[in-house]
Amino acid sequence: MLVRLLSSLIKILLLLVSLVLVVSIGLNWYFTHAFQIAVVVRMRGAKKEELYRIRPLAYDQIPTVFRKAIISTEDRRFWWDPGIDPVGIARSFIVDVEQDGYVEGGSTITQQLVDNTLLDQDKTLTRKIRQAFYAIGLYDTMNKREIFTRYTNLIYYGNGAYGLYNASLTYFGVSPSALNDGELTMLAGIPNDPYGDDPLRSFSDARERQQIVLHNMFDNGVINSSEARKIFDEPIHLINPKNKGRGT
Repeated sequence: MLVRLLSSLIKILLLLVSLVLVVSIGLNWYFTHAFQIAVVVRMRGAKKEELYRIRPLAYDQIPTVFRKAIISTEDRRFWWDPGIDPVGIARSFIVDVEQDGYVEGGSTITQQLVDNTLLDQDKTLTRKIRQAFYAIGLYDTMNKREIFTRYTNLIYYGNGAYGLYNASLTYFGVSPSALNDGELTMLAGIPNDPYGDDPLRSFSDARERQQIVLHNMFDNGVINSSEARKIFDEPIHLINPKNKGRGT
């Protein structure tokens, strides 16, 4: 009896493994032949860069602290997740059911890149499913560095600024390489709520958001508590809206 049960379980396991393998091969073929998702994302990203006059940065031009801040805040499992975060999706789905409607949430960096290049802004469950489906395809056909770089160059930072370079000029009047870690972590907090966390509108709100970003970095193990305090104490030189120069 036990031998028969084990034999049945092994057969079921082999069947499931075979099914996963077939689905994986099928998805890879679809996203590299029928719908070349990486090609489409690059093409639409380039159009958006032209439309909004975005100056794109290469991965190595994105400051390390900013990378750590964004990943710790937006998608801390980014480097090893398969384009989607099952835990985040499950949490979002539960909230959707409890609130009897669609609630935005649980989106990885890869999913947000899909949002910015492939999807409209309708808040529907169908769109969320498409977002996850495309994110898996993008994960399968584009490396993580490129995904992160394109996300950073296309995300909206408020005040008409798309991309890290443009946002740095908009809020601080200089390129990202000239910013200190305090200014970079403040910028990293803006995309979640570009209006609410706009430092030119409400510096105190932006500082509160910066504290959250630093806490996320500490919680993610990329900085310690003394480093977090040191970064928060660094001077923030916002642009002067009147003369477009750096403040004090």
